[in-house]
Amino acid sequence: MKGYLHKIGKVWYTTVDLPRLPGEKRRQKEIKLGALSKSDAQAKERDVLRGIENHPVFEVANVTVEQLLRSWLSHMAPTATSQPISPKTHERYASIVRNQLIPNLGRFPLAKLNPRSITEMQTNLRQQGLSGTTCLHVHRVLHTALNFGVKTLRVVKANAASEVRPPKPCIRRLHVDEKGVVILLEATTGTRLEMPVVLAAMTGVRRGELLALRWQDVDLERKRLVVSESLEETKDFGLRFKGPKSGRVRVVPIADALVDALGDYKVKQNAERLRLGPAYADQGLVFCNEDGSPWPPDTLTKQFASVAKRVGMKGFRLHDVRHCFASISLKQGTSVKEVSELLGHSSPLVTLSTYAHTMEGVAREAVNRLADSLLSNRAHDGASVRKCEKLAVAT
Repeated sequence: MKGYLHKIGKVWYTTVDLPRLPGEKRRQKEIKLGALSKSDAQAKERDVLRGIENHPVFEVANVTVEQLLRSWLSHMAPTATSQPISPKTHERYASIVRNQLIPNLGRFPLAKLNPRSITEMQTNLRQQGLSGTTCLHVHRVLHTALNFGVKTLRVVKANAASEVRPPKPCIRRLHVDEKGVVILLEATTGTRLEMPVVLAAMTGVRRGELLALRWQDVDLERKRLVVSESLEETKDFGLRFKGPKSGRVRVVPIADALVDALGDYKVKQNAERLRLGPAYADQGLVFCNEDGSPWPPDTLTKQFASVAKRVGMKGFRLHDVRHCFASISLKQGTSVKEVSELLGHSSPLVTLSTYAHTMEGVAREAVNRLADSLLSNRAHDGASVRKCEKLAVAT
């Protein structure tokens, strides 16, 4: 922070810029230093500026929560040269700000926003039917925006959301087992959805990762594929390729049956490319539109939902196929660490928290097997003891 040192009569002053919201007019404050020598005035100015930097909050009068939220969104908006967050994430944040935060808290002056107001908003959202998970996302967006006001803009003293207990997320329990996945695989057989669903069911890769997969990342000889990209779709940026969600490239092994299926699929795709000739926009994608162009993720979602509804599984998402892969793998004895690596989770803790109900089922089966074994052995040993006792009495 800099000050403008100036003298009026015998008294020295420094003028500093006050924090302001983006787009707001410049605001300044004049601070009296005293009737000092210039060197003493300069030293005192440095102390004053240092104090302001250590305790920098100047509440901006009449600034509302809505103004802060819009300033934060503008600050976080991705551009061609800078992306503080991904376009898809910014789109979700903007939706929460527009649909939940502004209608409930937007009119409040920042200085008057308090934990009670935030708690009442959470209650209203739950009464409107929003899930615990959605309410948690709303809380996190508000908390982040208020932190921006506290630490970056310095227009509010404290983050009121920090004093409110975050809503508890809902745990979505899946009740679709191997039979359900088989039904979906059969329903998509012979359609363009067949291979994407097969690959999702047998590897657990995400939707965006499926649609960004290129043949150069598929090694049929070594029976593996490399997940290095994800396809994202947003209103402002359209379709774009980006890094995986975890930010890490991962190698996923594929089964022999999947190797054969992918080989056959590649032959058919090559034939289609030759048939279309120059009209085929070849980008090396494994799953794409018929002309080779990227397959929009939302389009794939709608097509899959239509098939699921037709076979009586309305509400079952393509992402749930990934969940089934994880649940089945865990039930079959694959370690949490291995499943976490296959799914591309940032940590095994994420896997544990997501599939805790599955782990409970695995543990229950384990203790039941142990109990059956012990009780069976005890009964066998008891019979042997009684037989020995009878022989001893007879002799």
